[in-house]
Amino acid sequence: MKTRLISAICVALVMASCSTPRNFNYLQDLTNGQQIEMKTNGIIKLQAGDEINITVKSKDPVMSALFNKGLTTQLNSGYAAGTPYMTGYTIAPDGTIDFPVIDKIKLSGLTRQEAEQALQQKLREDQLKDAIVTIEFKNLSYTVMGEVNRPGVYPISKDALTLTEALGNAGDLGVYGKRDSVMVIRTEGTKKKAYVLSMNSAKDLFTSEAYYIQQGDIVYVKANDVKARQSTANGNETRNISFWMSIVSVLTTVAILIFK
Repeated sequence: MKTRLISAICVALVMASCSTPRNFNYLQDLTNGQQIEMKTNGIIKLQAGDEINITVKSKDPVMSALFNKGLTTQLNSGYAAGTPYMTGYTIAPDGTIDFPVIDKIKLSGLTRQEAEQALQQKLREDQLKDAIVTIEFKNLSYTVMGEVNRPGVYPISKDALTLTEALGNAGDLGVYGKRDSVMVIRTEGTKKKAYVLSMNSAKDLFTSEAYYIQQGDIVYVKANDVKARQSTANGNETRNISFWMSIVSVLTTVAILIFK
């Protein structure tokens, strides 16, 4: 009987102290060959306040220089080329930019490719028949805060930047980060909207509208219960009390089963 009791106690101690966290690994519901349909393609649409670089190329270097003021241009294979216009163009509150010769043109609500086509078409109609327009993001960024290894503000240099890439840029979640409730706070017009995503679930993550990062997004990773307890004055004491209460409960159950 004593041997059985000692064995039961050892098993109980191992079970209580070595349990595996359920919400630690990512994408736990993803299986081989599984397909998940995305809700959005992640293409960024320009907004008021965005700053962009616009480069115009043409076979006519004189005309190109008119639109690329501030550029150091050179003739390359018949086209004027140069470094990006460093001062950029800021989209006004009414969604427009004031572009040389063609005056105001509305770009807000357009993707980068759509804005390039709009400017290119306008230039070809008015002044530059062979104009080629390139637009690059200049000041677009997102912020990562909370339980990540490298919190900070990061630039957006491309379309379709995913939340997994954003967290990867920030060094991934730390061991104390809550993987089942990563929050993305997004500005939508005059309002802020919060999205809560679980990194444990592929379906929850990939089908969320916040899976693709937009300009101005704030990604916040909450601390798990262990970190939260450690931040309190009596956190360790509380943790020890809870641990030993669990042990006592398990041992009591085992003893009842043995001596029943």
